[in-house]
Amino acid sequence: SVVTNAQQLSSLYTVKTCLVDAIGDTSCTPQPVSNPIRYQTQPVVQPGRCEDTVGQRGSLSFVDLILPPNQVLWVEVTTNANNQGGGDFFVRPSRLTDPWGTPVVSGRTASFYLAGTGQFSVEFAPSSIWRNYDLARKFDALTLFVNPPLTLPTNTELISPNTNLRTLGPNKSYRFAAGVTYDWGQDVVFQILDNTAIYFEENSYVRARMIQTSRKVNNVTISGYGVLDNHYPPVEYDVPGETDDGSRQNIHILGKNINIYGLTLVNTNRDCAEFGYALNVNANWAPLATYDEDNVFEAGELQNSNPPYQFRQAHCQETNMDDSPNTDFTNCPTSRANGAKVSFVKAISWQMGQDGINAGKYGTVRDSFVRVVDDAIKPWDSGALYENIVIWQLPLGWPINLGWWGWTQGDENTVVDGIYVIHNQNWMTSGGWPETASGQCVIGGVYGSSSVKRGYRIRNIYVETACSCAVGLEISKDAYSRHLTPEGCVGSIDDLQITNMHFDEEFYKTGGYNNFLQGERNPNGNCDGDYEGIISNMVISGKVNGRDLTRADFTIPSSATVPGLVFEPVDATPPPQSAPTTAPTTVAPTTGPPTTIVPTPSPPTTAAPTTGP
Repeated sequence: SVVTNAQQLSSLYTVKTCLVDAIGDTSCTPQPVSNPIRYQTQPVVQPGRCEDTVGQRGSLSFVDLILPPNQVLWVEVTTNANNQGGGDFFVRPSRLTDPWGTPVVSGRTASFYLAGTGQFSVEFAPSSIWRNYDLARKFDALTLFVNPPLTLPTNTELISPNTNLRTLGPNKSYRFAAGVTYDWGQDVVFQILDNTAIYFEENSYVRARMIQTSRKVNNVTISGYGVLDNHYPPVEYDVPGETDDGSRQNIHILGKNINIYGLTLVNTNRDCAEFGYALNVNANWAPLATYDEDNVFEAGELQNSNPPYQFRQAHCQETNMDDSPNTDFTNCPTSRANGAKVSFVKAISWQMGQDGINAGKYGTVRDSFVRVVDDAIKPWDSGALYENIVIWQLPLGWPINLGWWGWTQGDENTVVDGIYVIHNQNWMTSGGWPETASGQCVIGGVYGSSSVKRGYRIRNIYVETACSCAVGLEISKDAYSRHLTPEGCVGSIDDLQITNMHFDEEFYKTGGYNNFLQGERNPNGNCDGDYEGIISNMVISGKVNGRDLTRADFTIPSSATVPGLVFEPVDATPPPQSAPTTAPTTVAPTTGPPTTIVPTPSPPTTAAPTTGP
């Protein structure tokens, strides 16, 4: 058993598991899980005085489990949380777990089977609580992160908890030790160089960030079932390549062949308004960081600001921030083969401005989990693929955000497929944001980018509980976060297909918002063609509580800005199947004998009890 001192351990849930050969097999006796059940509450010291928390309270207990191929986890969970047990019970995403059999529930204990890898929310609660403002934002949650076995090399350089090392690589492999907490008492930034592998042994817990925004690198792997915690505010703000706005993330790396696997990325910063995404690769709104302390990039340059923009050197964008051409594409992805690969990553945050995952141009995100108080996934770049992702959207943000302030370049042919939105709590704030009649919905945004978006395919979206609306998309040259062409134009969105959406309940409307589509209504004089700012040739299909989603569900203030809109019936596709139990496909080459993480049924060391709010 490993007990960390970086986070509390949960006393709200007891989790027992054992491995069987098939669903229905009861030949083993579930034993307490050996991994720690970690416990988080709202980390902000004075959340009532911090609007960035958007009122989010409650708690989250979570634990990593291992499921080998061709086996099934038999799970027994007991809840000690207040007002739970004795009623309805769900293991979400229900569409994946329902085929594995009906759970057996007795009071505060439930047993069930998990026959595939993935991320699962265990809920002793009725679906109706997700339409209750107080109950939903104060819910004590449990998530089970079911991972495939992972083999890590051992002939790597061990990082000491007392190390002063801050640059990793080039051409080296490192590891954070199993069960060890790395906490230097302040914000620590590891700069990542070429051909570098960083491994998190099981239950390693690292309060640091992994950054490379001052150069473009090749062949980086960060892998393992550990935790990377963005816990401390910067020692000094606006240090280029470390704490400038383009670098204040758990992980932000520029380059190609970037592989992130298995990590849990958390943000437990106790201060209010501490910006920081969980994971960015080649963010299209940020420049290459340059060491000019008198002229550090700030996101505010692209907020409520119109061109001309100052020169900022692009990394892999086609143009610099001032729209001059970028001529250096060294170590930039050219296809999905060398784009970023992200899988079995879990992103968890508690404040707005702490968004989820963006894998950049040609990036692939699979089999991952996002629970954040801001936009969950950000398909903002050409050729990306996002599939089989579980999202728990907290009170603010779009589960699938289509863009804000990307610099001028093509943005084509990205695919988002198989997204399981188990909860979408943004109905709590949709009445006030955006400022139009649009809700934040499941898919959309207020698009203020000079990139022309074309040929996106978003399909097979499954939404289980209370949800504000399906699609809320507006193009506006006045978007709060924006990057316009030198002429003040915003890009159009063409041939966007959002199909096979499934909503288990009717939309939950509390007033002031709706499904919404609108292009730019007053483009500047020279803005035409691709830069007219319209939404053209869009296709939508969905089912809402069994009925078809239709144009009547939408507010469309100006049909002329949404030409060619078509509503279709959903495809007669078979129900979704669970994610297969597979090992990672990409691990950076290292030498030395491997170690394989396997489940152990021994009981954990007793930890001091903790309680939720």
